[in-house]
Parts: sequence; structure tokens; C-alpha cells
Amino acid sequence: MIDQPCKEGLILVTGGAGYIGSQLIRDVVTDPNFANHTIRIYDNLQRQRFSGLMDLPTNGCYEFIEGDILDRLNLARAMQGATAVIHLAAMVRTPLSFEHPEWTEQVNHWGTATVVECALSAGVSRLLYASSASVYGAGEVFREGDTCHPVGPYAISKLRAEEEVLQGCKRGLQATIVRLGTAFGNAPSMRFDAIASRSVYLVGVGRPIIVHGTGEQVRPLIHIRDSSAALRLCLAKVNITGEIINAVTLNPTVNDIVRTLQTIVPTATVRYTDQELLTDISFAVDSTKLLNLGFQPCYDLEHGLREMLARWRGFQPALKKSSIEFGE
Repeated sequence: MIDQPCKEGLILVTGGAGYIGSQLIRDVVTDPNFANHTIRIYDNLQRQRFSGLMDLPTNGCYEFIEGDILDRLNLARAMQGATAVIHLAAMVRTPLSFEHPEWTEQVNHWGTATVVECALSAGVSRLLYASSASVYGAGEVFREGDTCHPVGPYAISKLRAEEEVLQGCKRGLQATIVRLGTAFGNAPSMRFDAIASRSVYLVGVGRPIIVHGTGEQVRPLIHIRDSSAALRLCLAKVNITGEIINAVTLNPTVNDIVRTLQTIVPTATVRYTDQELLTDISFAVDSTKLLNLGFQPCYDLEHGLREMLARWRGFQPALKKSSIEFGE
């Protein structure tokens, strides 16, 4: 908590202690568009990511409320005084996971419906919903207007949540949906379940990278700090209310990820195995609309993989030298 709240506005970030949220809440306080805003973090801490709340920038104005987005009364309390909401809270595993389908639907779909209702009731002037590029399903290069064919509980629940947000727009909510690619790179709260990060973990501890199928499946990615920048840009653009924006900066194949890791750690090995359920899905995403808003990605695949690998350095020989500095 803070002694004196900032005066310009209050931004509520649901899921603010999570992987993307932990980076976003640090970046937003240095963003000129949100100078002197209070950042109120709302998170149930189900995954025990206390590190996301620690060592916050001293120039920021922060508040924290522990709570669940399915708890309407507590969420309504957290909404009080908010001028904007960034909704990140979700049941997240890998986008191609069938784990806990009922709970995934409850949290991602109906939890988002609760966020929308509370935002409307509280008179929140701006809502940004972090959706997922996985809503598209398998296919070539998807743009925002293309038909979605989501596969699996996670993608289906995120698309249904989008529908709740769009319905909120019809009732006067100034909301924007951002379909993020799978994030990778270092953040205060880490995840190691999606393909790029999982592969880093395996290399980091000296195990073979496991590739299901041929490895030619395409995976839309975005660096964690680019995802933060994209969300902040879209929040600041009030003229995109009711719109959907793709936020993907890379569309590598799984083999591209493997080859990049082997460039960094030449001793890294790979093991190809039979296809698992859904791992054969391949899709790419176009983010021209985001680029036209003025977004400029800053981080490539090697940078993100290299900085994550550096955190596992105690398990492996020195990494191959590069112009990329660890941790930047």
C-alpha cells in the first residue's frame, strides 16, 4: 500500500501477480501515458507467485487486493475508483491443454463476464481484455476479422470471454480485446509450460528438448516486454473501443525454436516423439493492425531464449557468446 494515492487515475490489473501482469505493473508506472496513476493489483495468488509483488519500482503507486474474479463482491470493491481495468486473470495452462475443462470455462468465461458486469456497475471508463491468439485454431496467417475455430477448453473459454466483452461494449463499456501470442522471456513471475519456455527449461537443466511430431508446427509468440508494451499502447488508444487487436511478433516453427536454442547452447540435444493430442495444430497470426497503431516490437526469439537460459547457467557450460546481454 502507499501513504498518499496518486491523483491522475487508478488502473486495476486483474492477475497482476502473474507472468504477464508482473511485468506490466512494473512497466506501466514508467509509461508517460499513465504518469501518476495508482496501480491496484487484484490476484488470488493461487499459483503462489509472491515474487510478482516483490521489489516493485519505488517510483510507483501500488495497492494490492487478494481476491478471485469469481468473487463478485470482492471484485466490485476492487473496482471502486478505477478509471481503467486491464483484465489478465485467467486459468492458464498451455493453450493446447485439456486440463480442468470445467474450471477453465468457469474462470476464463464466467470470470470475465463478472469483470464486465462489475466494470459497468462501477462506471469504469476503459477496459482492456487480454485474450489469446489460440482462439483462431489451426490455419495459415490469421487476421482479426477471420473466423475462429478454437480447439480445446482454454481457447474456447477465451473466445467466449471475448463475446462477453463485446456485449459489454454494446452496453456502453469502452473495451478493447488484445489477442496475445504465447509470451516468452524473463519476468518477475515465471512460467515454463508453453513451448519456448519449456524448451528453455529442458536445455537449462541438461535434458533433451522434446518435440512432438515433425516440429514444423508454427507457434505465434511475443516477448513478455513486447506484450506489456502492446497492452499499454492499446489501453492508451481510446479510439479502438470495441475492436480486436492481434499482438504477435514472431511466428516460428517448433524447429526454429530448437535451432535457436542449439545456436546458443551447441550441446543441446533434441528428441522427436509421437504426436500428442493437439500438438499438431499449427497457426500463424498477422499483427499489421497493431503495427499501424504505432507499435514497434523490440525483442527477437534469440534474445528471449538467451535471457531465460542465463537463469539456468549453474546447470550448464557457459553459453555461446552473443551481442545480446543477459537479462536486458
